[in-house]
Amino acid sequence: MSSKRVFSAKFLERLTKPLTEADVKPQFVFNEAKQKGFWRPPQISLRVQNDLRKACIQQGIDPLSIGLPPVAAKKPLRTKPNKLEKHERTRAERQQTIRSNLEKMPQTIQAWKEDKLKEAAKQKSSLPF
Repeated sequence: MSSKRVFSAKFLERLTKPLTEADVKPQFVFNEAKQKGFWRPPQISLRVQNDLRKACIQQGIDPLSIGLPPVAAKKPLRTKPNKLEKHERTRAERQQTIRSNLEKMPQTIQAWKEDKLKEAAKQKSSLPF
């Protein structure tokens, strides 16, 4: 179990000047000659930034006054729906096709009967016996 870390006033005295944006945020550096860019990490890591923030709060100093950025809001967790079984995923589409096929069923039956009568007429011989 961890205990609360107590920071002394000396911890904040290490800062000789207020922090700049380049000290606390990563910077994108673009090389014009090569037409490429890269991200330069911050001079002060996020862990040390949080230690400085905690020290400021313990000493009664506003963390924004020494150049620390405001605390970012936490992003909500991304939730994905369950994959489900294939027959469950395609259920709505199948039900729709079944409904549309049922609506067409009288015409389908009529066409089938006509084809059956044509086939029967072909099979019937013209001979009287």
